[in-house]
Amino acid sequence: MRYYFAFIISISILIELKAQNSNEINVLYKNALTLYEKRQTFKAIAEFEKVIRLDSNHVDALYNLAVINYQLGDQPTAIRLLRRCVKLNDKAAAKLLKETFKQKLSYADTMQNIDVRIIDMVIKSKDIRFLDLNELTSKILSISPDRKEQLQILLLWSYYNMKADSNRFFNGGPPLPTKEAFTQRIGLCDEFSNIISEFCDIANIPNFKVSGYVKYPNFDPTQKFSEANHAWNAVYLDSNWLLCDLFWSTTALVVDGSSKPHFIKRLETDYFLGHPNAFINDHLPSDPVYQFLDNPIEINAFTKSINGIDTTMKRMNYLNYQDSIKLLSQLKPEDRSLRIATHSYKFNKDNSNDFIIENFNYSVDILNKKSSTKLELKQAKSCLTTILSIIHTSNDENIRSLEGNCKDGLIIINNRLASTTK
Repeated sequence: MRYYFAFIISISILIELKAQNSNEINVLYKNALTLYEKRQTFKAIAEFEKVIRLDSNHVDALYNLAVINYQLGDQPTAIRLLRRCVKLNDKAAAKLLKETFKQKLSYADTMQNIDVRIIDMVIKSKDIRFLDLNELTSKILSISPDRKEQLQILLLWSYYNMKADSNRFFNGGPPLPTKEAFTQRIGLCDEFSNIISEFCDIANIPNFKVSGYVKYPNFDPTQKFSEANHAWNAVYLDSNWLLCDLFWSTTALVVDGSSKPHFIKRLETDYFLGHPNAFINDHLPSDPVYQFLDNPIEINAFTKSINGIDTTMKRMNYLNYQDSIKLLSQLKPEDRSLRIATHSYKFNKDNSNDFIIENFNYSVDILNKKSSTKLELKQAKSCLTTILSIIHTSNDENIRSLEGNCKDGLIIINNRLASTTK
């Protein structure tokens, strides 16, 4: 039972575990309603608050508590509570917010909420063991035909089942193959973004994996980004490109001085299905095309400020990112990666490392093919020549050590070009 009054809400950030003792919650909630009907207002408030302490997602308790606060003259508290209802996809609360309080709902209010029934569904099945990502994806697709809900179910499953690979984050090591990361239930941004990519590929959701820059704790505005330090995803839903950082949405790095830096579990929907205008505040793609903005920001606007971006700095010229994305989609994966690396280096000359690695890998792939055409060999030659012209700018000893390999590769290419007719 619920009382619908013309009052109301907007936002909470965290979605927590529902309490296990549902019987106790039901008893408390019914008692709160009874007290409210008897006009024992303050006793009813105490009971509604008990319900919310046990189940922070109890949308009916939140709604009624907001109504009572409004009747008592506390409009700010009513709005705060009812924004939590909207975050839980309460359409009645959203309607009342707009019609009664003339509140404007943000993109996050209307798109980044997660329906309570989805939360309940995932919690009930969160301990099911899936053999691989294909099996999990099939299960999720069978639960809901809605792409937004499918991605949100994956988010919640990841929150309950995946954890940060702390050892590799603090001590180093290569990324894990997606299958291994899924089996071990651990990973960092690379593995988490690969999970999104593979899920979307199976679910036929257009998507890109995006590499770029984020400001980790103790970021210095004078710091230069010499290589991409993070990865996330872009997904195409409802005729819009939205951004998902599955890693940041389910984990957080704690650096507070009271203990060693460590990761904790957290559910943060602001980083999932986010709008490009908001995402750019703390996620800067290496390739400005993936800002999904008509006038992308320059990298200095991102690095100049410890938090957010410097909005006073002039933006880049108009970029038809939609056409650019379409062109990138039509390229073969290796050509797309090289094109992105080229865009990224033009955008940030301090990051020659990623550009060198991409050019090197591209040329090695061509050299390893016995059937490489003359055109391909010329492309490989161009890549190696480009590397040699900038390799001295790298601050990475391992990358600078590739100079000899590049020179040897050029000799091999010249010899093959001399003997190739096509």
